[in-house]
Amino acid sequence: MQTEISPRWHSVAWIVISCAAIAIEGCSPATIAPEDQTVRVCLQPIPAYAPLWVAKRKGWLQDELSEKELGRVEWSTMRDGPLQNEAFAAGLIDVALTADTPAIIGRSAGLEFKVVGLIATCPQSLAVLVPKDSSVKNMADLKGKKIAATKGSFCHHLLALALQREGMSLADVRFINMSGPEINTSLQSGHIDAGVTWEPYISQMIGSGSAKVLLDGTGLKNGNEVIVATNRLIETSPQVIDALLEVAERGKLYIAEYPSEAASLISDDVGMPPEQLVGIFSKNHYLPPIDVATTDELDATQAFLHDLGVNRNKVDINQFVEMKFQDDHSSEVEATP
Repeated sequence: MQTEISPRWHSVAWIVISCAAIAIEGCSPATIAPEDQTVRVCLQPIPAYAPLWVAKRKGWLQDELSEKELGRVEWSTMRDGPLQNEAFAAGLIDVALTADTPAIIGRSAGLEFKVVGLIATCPQSLAVLVPKDSSVKNMADLKGKKIAATKGSFCHHLLALALQREGMSLADVRFINMSGPEINTSLQSGHIDAGVTWEPYISQMIGSGSAKVLLDGTGLKNGNEVIVATNRLIETSPQVIDALLEVAERGKLYIAEYPSEAASLISDDVGMPPEQLVGIFSKNHYLPPIDVATTDELDATQAFLHDLGVNRNKVDINQFVEMKFQDDHSSEVEATP
């Protein structure tokens, strides 16, 4: 997903985060009355975040905040997790939806935020693709071949896990670091033998008839998409996070009951035609609870990033995940046409 590592991130992150931390430390959020605060929520244009895209288009979060006198919401969109990390570092956003990988990278680099929920798990939304006419039938056939993924992304981790299942490692293939769009282009031109990518790139390639799925994350990697919020917001305005989770749950129910309407509503936001988007909805398990399996996978991801050299510091997942927001909000909301 577009939530991975940008080439510039590691060269500037420590400077940006250190400077921002000094600036933010002097702020006093207690001086702002709840009804006067602005909660800044950042999304990415991907279908895994559809419940909150629906809530945004319906105006539900602003309605909730106004009703409870918790202030106003300010929405923004960024193309990937590294940009969101930089925005967090500069004190520009309070909440973001992102993949677990950039969230863990940001936390390792010193960002003061925590995971407050899962927006989705989507093992079928990350996959190893090969050209449509490829003779490759399994990962063992890719030994010594050129395989592209975004370095440090959860697709990179999927590649390592898929190779490991076949008794292989990343050393057994010719790994190439590429962005999602580059992977699609390189697969189509035949410059790589396989690419590990995410939605919407998977559907774009399959829809064009230029690639096929060798395997997806099923049984290997869940593709955790997380909701992260600043420690300051968690401590001073937990009701805001409750409200956000409630309207996300409402968006989830709306998608389940009115998939065509939901797809049309957010088609432009995620850059996909409605008919294709309806099919992708079914690949995502929206707003699942965080359980032991979740934290185990997050811990495996942080260990992979550390061993890979992407992260300097290990992340204590039990401290990184804030469990107090894990109440079931489904009984409190209903879908609305």
